[in-house]
Amino acid sequence: MIHPLHAKLGCLQIEHVAFDSQAAHIHLRNGQQFALRLDGYLRLDRLSAAQRDDMRLEGGGFVASWRHHDAGLCDSIDLAWDELQDQALKRLHAADWDLEAISLRDRQLVVLWRLQADYYNGGLMQFFANWGMPTFELAQQALTLIGLPAACQALRDLYAVFARLQDEPEEIALWDICSWLSEAENARIEALNEGFEALIDDLPILALHHFLIVDADRPSTD
Repeated sequence: MIHPLHAKLGCLQIEHVAFDSQAAHIHLRNGQQFALRLDGYLRLDRLSAAQRDDMRLEGGGFVASWRHHDAGLCDSIDLAWDELQDQALKRLHAADWDLEAISLRDRQLVVLWRLQADYYNGGLMQFFANWGMPTFELAQQALTLIGLPAACQALRDLYAVFARLQDEPEEIALWDICSWLSEAENARIEALNEGFEALIDDLPILALHHFLIVDADRPSTD
């Protein structure tokens, strides 16, 4: 499905795909290149050389597909988003994992990565328990910034479920929060979990538009 923002991200369209004995090399219009192993998730190792060359561009030029040969597809939006986050994570690593030591832009990229990774691995409570309130609040800011206010509100609604626990005299470990909640409160958390995936379905393309286009067009404040 083509998103309206695809038109503004033409630099990320796939220009061509080349192969060697180990990988498919995805070349984008902006000069970025990605090497995807033939025996990786695309399963291009199952195809003959002729079948690999029989690649179709779909989704307005953003998707390389071998689906008609029972192999996979790759989306340049996902590739570019993963790479942008990976760059920020490398700078965080170089800063000894001190989130405050990297730029605000990198912090926003890192918390969005943490949100996606934890949510898809174990849910929203895993995200909160792993990183605590500062990252949780920064994620809300980043979601609003890229144009996902409903996802931001879902995080606020999540916190509202257990906010009363801050008044408990006993210190509660973040991983123990759910054990302090009622059945109805835990059901509310589960409902927020189930609805969150639809709220962040467009996160990669919205984030790329913000960080690559909107941010780049802003005048420098230096």
